[in-house]
Formats: sequence, C-alpha cells, structure tokens
Amino acid sequence: MKQFLITVAGVLVGFVLCVFVGVALIGASIGSAAQRHADSQPTATVLGIDLREGLNDGPSTSPFDFGGSTSVIELVRTLEGAAKDDKVKGLYVRANTGGMAPAHAEEIRDAFARFRASGKWIVAHIQNDGVTASIAGYATIAGADEVWLQDASEMAAMGLTSERTFFADTLKRFRISAQFQTREEYKNAADDILRPGFTPASRESTTVLLTDIYDRLLVAIADSRKAQGLTPASVRAAVEATPLTGEEALRLKLVDKLGRPEDAEFAALERGGGADTAGIVEIKDYNPKPPSGPVIALVTGEGAIVSGPEDGSPFGGEQSMNGDVIARALLDAADDKDVKAIVFRVSSPGGSVVGSDQIWHAVETAQKRGKKVVISMGAYAASGGYYVSAGADEIVAWPTTITGSIGVVAGKIILGDALEYYLSARTEAIQIGSPNANAFTSAEPFTNAQQAAFAAGVDRAYADFIALVADGRGLTPDQVRDVAKGRVWTGAQAQERKLVNTMGGLAVAIDRAKALAGIKADSAVQLRVFPQQESPFEAIEKLLGVSATNARAAAALAAVVGDERVSVLLREVMQERQGVRAEARVAVQ
Repeated sequence: MKQFLITVAGVLVGFVLCVFVGVALIGASIGSAAQRHADSQPTATVLGIDLREGLNDGPSTSPFDFGGSTSVIELVRTLEGAAKDDKVKGLYVRANTGGMAPAHAEEIRDAFARFRASGKWIVAHIQNDGVTASIAGYATIAGADEVWLQDASEMAAMGLTSERTFFADTLKRFRISAQFQTREEYKNAADDILRPGFTPASRESTTVLLTDIYDRLLVAIADSRKAQGLTPASVRAAVEATPLTGEEALRLKLVDKLGRPEDAEFAALERGGGADTAGIVEIKDYNPKPPSGPVIALVTGEGAIVSGPEDGSPFGGEQSMNGDVIARALLDAADDKDVKAIVFRVSSPGGSVVGSDQIWHAVETAQKRGKKVVISMGAYAASGGYYVSAGADEIVAWPTTITGSIGVVAGKIILGDALEYYLSARTEAIQIGSPNANAFTSAEPFTNAQQAAFAAGVDRAYADFIALVADGRGLTPDQVRDVAKGRVWTGAQAQERKLVNTMGGLAVAIDRAKALAGIKADSAVQLRVFPQQESPFEAIEKLLGVSATNARAAAALAAVVGDERVSVLLREVMQERQGVRAEARVAVQ
C-alpha cells in the first residue's frame, strides 16, 4: 500500500509538472508564432475561398470543429466585414463543380455582388474533373471580374437532375411490406419504398420544380455575364451544348481566360499589388472587425427536426434541429434584453411533428415577449421546416429555396414474414392495456382497428398543420389546402401563393428585422448567435463527468506529450459512453 501511494503521488506530481511545462511551452509557442505572423503579414490581403468543399448552411455546432470549412452564413457575414476593410483588395475563388444547393448559390452570388459593389474584385477558377458540373456552382462565380477555366478539364455537362431509387419491388421480393399514410398525393417521401417508380403527381411536381430552378439559374448567369453580351437565350444554348472544350467555352464567353489554378492565383495577387505586396489569406482564417450597434439575434437551425434528448457527438457529424435545443435558443434570445429582434435561419427538410410543434411554439412565445421574428430560409425549409416558420412575422426566402411540402407522412415496415422465411424466426408479444399498444410492431401489419386509429391521427396532424399555416399566414384553411397536399414549391412559387413574404437571403432578413424593430435602415447591427457553441472543455465535462478545469489540464498534457493516441482514446471513451446511454434507453423501452 505504501509503495502504491508513493507511485500515485509521483504520477500526480509528474502530471502537475507536465501541465505547467505544457502551458509554458504553449504560451511561448503562441507568442513566437504571433511574432513571426506579424513580421510576415502582407500589406494587402486577397481572401481565398474554396467552394469545392461541402458547405453547411450554418456554423458547426461541434466544439471540436477546428479549422472546418466555412458555412454559408459565416461566408456571407465575413464578406460583409471584408467589404469595409481597406486592406482586403479582392477574392480568389475556387469554383464548386461537384454540386451545390441552388439557394446557397444565390446567397453566395449575392454576397459576391455586394463585395464587388464596394469597389473590390473577384478572380475565380473552374477546374472540372468529371462528366458533369454544377450549374449552381457556375452561377455563383459567373459574375467574377475574371473567370478562369483549366482547359484540360473542359466545361463539363451542366443541368439539373432528380434521381431516386425505388425499392417497392425489392421489398416484395424479400417478403417485406410497408404500411404508410400520406396527406396528400404530393407527399412522396415514402415513395421510395411504396412505389415502383414516380407517381404522376410526383413526376409533375418534380418537373415543375426543376424547370423553375433551371430557368432562374440561366437568368442569373445571363445577368452576371451581361457585360460579355450574354442573354438568357445565349446562356441556355451554351449550357445545353455542354460539354465544351476550353476554347469553345471561351468563344461562347462562359469564361474569360484559360489556365491552371496557379495562373489564376498569380493573376489575383497581381491585382492585389503583386506577390511581394499581397498575400492569400483563407477566409476561415480572416476575422473582420465586428460591427457595433443594436443587437439582432441570429438563431440557426439546420438538418432534420428531431425530438428527445440532445444526443450528438461533440466531434461533429450530421446536423439536426433538436426541439429542446432550438426552442431554448429562441427563448434565450427572447429573454436577452439587448436583443431587438430575432432572425431565425431555417434550413431543414422537416422531421418530427412533436419537435416542429415545440419550435413553432417557441417562436410564438418569443413574439409574445415582444420580439419580432423574421425567418430566413436557407437551402430548404419544407414540411416541418415550413411548420416552424409559418407563425413568424415575416418569411424571407431565395427564389430557388425548396419549401412548402405542407402535409404528413407516417407508417411502418413489416418484417415478420421475412424473418420467418429467411431465418425461421418468429416474434410473439404479450400485450396489456390499449389494443393499440403494439400497433407499431414490425412483426405484424396493422389490424383494422389500429389502421383506423392511425389514419385518424394522421388526419388530425394534417388538419392542425393546415390550421397553423392559415393562422400564421393570414389565409383561410381552404386557401392553404389548395397549395398544400404535400406539394413542394420553390421560394418564388411560394411567394406567389402567399407562403413567403420577400425574396432574399440573410442580409434581407436582417434588414426586415431592423425595420420591424424600429432600427434605422442605415444603422449597423451586431449579430448575436444562438444557440451558443459549447467550449471543448464544457463538452468533455458533459460527456465524461470531469470538471472543465481538469479537462483543460488534460488538454495541456496532451499538447506536451503530442501523442495522437490520446485524442483517439478520448474519442473512443466518448463514443463508448454514448453507446452505453443509447443501450440504456433501448433497455427500458
């Protein structure tokens, strides 16, 4: 025992010494790096933006997302600050060719236009490496002062497609069946497992949607290239002639110059004053001076809407809108005395009815507490995404935002026959209480009584959705039914049907929030983001039950040791802890 205590004491002393040494080394390293950075700072800055990386709509909620890609919202806000920075001369952009949400393309294109309107310039480079290219990605940079194309990569085929794989016959082949209720005919989220192909209603709505987006992108490109003499008709002809060689793209005025990325980057530096004067700074490493003025809250919600406890990994992953988290963010913004109005950014395809209702109610509560709420729709705000938006004071969307889908779909997949046929497995249940208690078992289909009760519940949810939209948008229930039926609309089509107020993005939504709050149009405002991101130490404390102080000490120790295995071990422990929690929940269901 004595030897054990001596060993423990030695370990603790060593740990403390490591922490102190680590902090000292880190401080010295930061100071040295800062001095080197200050000595090597260029006198002119060219911001570098790589749109080839995937873009989330809003900032990452992960406290461990160090050096991640810049989101659409962050890019727009950063460019707004850069436009006022005399040191920033222009942008060097690597164009997206792999695919981009049309509404994101509109948002970034608008931010680029505002940046150029401040007297600055943009050089963009396209490097296609595939058989197709993103027409939305091209529309984003078409208005640059110089659009470069690597001629070896050509101008790949551009257009829009909606491709779905249908598994109804596959399920039948493997003795699996599905029972779903949809309200109404355009609500096609479950068609992948219910149908062998597009239904007439689904084919119609998808074709109309893609056509509207395509036509608007052609007009946007023509507007960006009007100085080169292009029109919507000539752009359509050029796009529909793709793929094109570099020389053909140059002749048709889709691009201005041919060359490799290094050539375009050199051209950007020359515009900035030359390589000896200007330097490329990645936009995620550039921090403009934040504006002062009245405070507008920016609540961000992205991904599927879910209910229940927050259960995401702090190391990132797929974004979701948790009902508890988003509702609390809206209420926190409403209770913040500095906040004059709330802009709620929604980019969601929908999800849980319960989670959607919780968020909708938080919007209503914020309004009752005296805060105007303006919705800024991102890439999409459909189904539950529209549900949470319907009661706001105003709704702002891009013409190509995917919205609407006012309807309900729910059901289950039955595996009983498949399990018995392929695995000789049978499921039996002993049931006490309501005859509907086991309605959602995957072992058997609904009984007639269960089917009737389930259908009645779906009818109630749809009626509630209709009533909620009618009340929020100042329409009659019959008017809402005419544009509902589960049908998806573009933002422009939704505006024609009074589901959206104004066309635009985050900047327009902020302007509308200022107007509703009585803030002068030319006044600068501060954006206060909700929900606020946890620090890495707080995230570790929540997951592992250790204090933030100990977490900082462990981080310092890891920095001294420099062992990547420490990080790996930490991830494994956290994932195991989350797995235990999940198993515990399953066990009590």
